[in-house]
Amino acid sequence: MFAVLGEIPFEVVGSPEGFESRRSYDFAEHRVVESKPRLQWLGNDLERLKLELRLHASFTDPAAKMALLRSTAAAHLALPLVFGNGGFRGFFVIESIAMRSQQLSARGVPIAITAALALKEWAVESELFSGATVRPDFAPLGITPSVSGSSDGSSSGFIRGVSALLSLSPAVGAGGPNLEANDVPVSVIVRSAAR
Repeated sequence: MFAVLGEIPFEVVGSPEGFESRRSYDFAEHRVVESKPRLQWLGNDLERLKLELRLHASFTDPAAKMALLRSTAAAHLALPLVFGNGGFRGFFVIESIAMRSQQLSARGVPIAITAALALKEWAVESELFSGATVRPDFAPLGITPSVSGSSDGSSSGFIRGVSALLSLSPAVGAGGPNLEANDVPVSVIVRSAAR
């Protein structure tokens, strides 16, 4: 197998006849008075791949394979692209499909088709890491603020609803914002219930 896009395999026999990868890098041009313009790198553009596939009745059903490619493209899903050597290229969407019949039967059934498949990279990192909340599999240590005064009637110095770390007065001799082991009283450190 040459590669697999989602669950669509591209076999070595007969395909791909062509494979092209294109990456581009985006620069803004800023005009400068009486001098040449300056360039500022904005970011990398999405990778684009082009595959030219030969679908022949001797090793696949060309019409069924084209129908699968079209239905996958119509689903508008980002699919993983993995090559036969195990190399993961990333997630891609099908941007376009072009088909050219090379050979047809007397009834018009395709015997050989050349399909040009254009794939566009799906930048999955932004989807995975934007606004995602990570929930640990364990109950993390937490610091709970005291809701009442100390046993001698004086205030504990903690503000209700605010982390005890923010309510503590700085440790004696502390030279900066670094938290030391003895800065937080052990009595306020608890293990919260897992959610």
